[in-house]
Amino acid sequence: MDNFFRKTLVFLYKNTFNKKQVLIHNELKSRDISNFVENNKYQKSKLVKVLETAFRDIEYYKGLHFINLKQLTYSEFQKVPIMSKDIIRENSHFLVNPNYKKMSDVYKNSSGGSTGEPLEFYQTKDQSNNGMGSYLYSMYLNKINIYESSVDLWGALRDMHEMKSTFSFKFFVKNSTVLNTFILSDDIIENYIQNLNKIRPKYIKAYVHSIYAIAKFINKNKIKINFTPVVQTTTGPLYPEIRTEIKKAFNDAHVYNFYGSREGSAIASEIYDLEGLFVFYNNVFVEILDDNDVPVDQGVEGNIVITTLNNFYMPLIRYKIGDRGIKGDDCEFGTLKLDNVTGRTLGVIHKRDKTRVDGQFFTSLFFNKDGIKNFQIIQKSMEVIEIKIVKSSKYSMLQLNEIVEKIENELGDVKIHIEFKDQINLTATGKIMYVYSELDV
Repeated sequence: MDNFFRKTLVFLYKNTFNKKQVLIHNELKSRDISNFVENNKYQKSKLVKVLETAFRDIEYYKGLHFINLKQLTYSEFQKVPIMSKDIIRENSHFLVNPNYKKMSDVYKNSSGGSTGEPLEFYQTKDQSNNGMGSYLYSMYLNKINIYESSVDLWGALRDMHEMKSTFSFKFFVKNSTVLNTFILSDDIIENYIQNLNKIRPKYIKAYVHSIYAIAKFINKNKIKINFTPVVQTTTGPLYPEIRTEIKKAFNDAHVYNFYGSREGSAIASEIYDLEGLFVFYNNVFVEILDDNDVPVDQGVEGNIVITTLNNFYMPLIRYKIGDRGIKGDDCEFGTLKLDNVTGRTLGVIHKRDKTRVDGQFFTSLFFNKDGIKNFQIIQKSMEVIEIKIVKSSKYSMLQLNEIVEKIENELGDVKIHIEFKDQINLTATGKIMYVYSELDV
């Protein structure tokens, strides 16, 4: 089909059925995401409206009416208690707005439950549209025309019914193809590579571990890729080793990390030729807090805490999302830039002296090892580390022993149990938890 006709069809579809999302995308294009002064003012005005609604209409927050919203300072805002998954589960009835007028726009959603029970919550179409509008804006910021051809290397158990085929009328008019990566084998990867070379998409959106597996296969087998896409990765940290592997496989492609979640939709994204991830200030308010819920300084890692700005039925206010990141700016009222999203809160291993070893220490030991196809590290207790290994044809006990020795040197007196697997199980949303601790500390 003629490329001009196809793009025209996609333009008509998106501007008809996704009109609000495109309008938000266009409005954001008129602003400068790196202008932190103006964006903080804009964000703060939206935050005040959320808090006004919460204090007036939502039972859980009515006792906070003493907070001064006319001259809201960060110190005042910090009087709002931190929200956790357990608090939401125990108080969901008191966290919704009984006076919300557009109940037809409200729908139930849930987080993936990567390491435990999924979290159910309510969202609104306004939140969804702003999240998708921000997502389209991230494409623009990375030099992608939103009407160009794309491939999604995607797939989650909860979404499987939508992805039985790589073709449907919906994806045809969106100029998009979905290749389900919930299950991958060498045969499936080889088939997907043939699809990619046939479609030659301008843009690939992928689970980070999915495209990493495909990139390794391409590089290992010296397969020729006949196009150079822009690649967006999500659902996990984009470690340097993974970025390098993807760039090598796809002809030095531009690879960028997009950070979002079920609860907050679009949160932040890397931008072409700029360092760090920039927060979608129209969609969420972000804080980086230490383990005592005190804001960290620029360049310091902490827990990512979000406030949704477009959900007036069940806003999540100061919600500890379970991820960790490094504050990338000197803003006093929240954070508009992250140096990096370093992984899940559980993506650290705890030592007896109460220090924590970041997951990247462990992943760096395993990435780019010819003998190891995949891996997972689980801290069962202070004394026991479990390592699951998927071996490749080049597996070497000597190579694994060197890795284990480095882990023992770092963690001290621990027992390391090695278990060889045919595959590493994915979470309910199709992710791999490379490193996590089962300790409640």
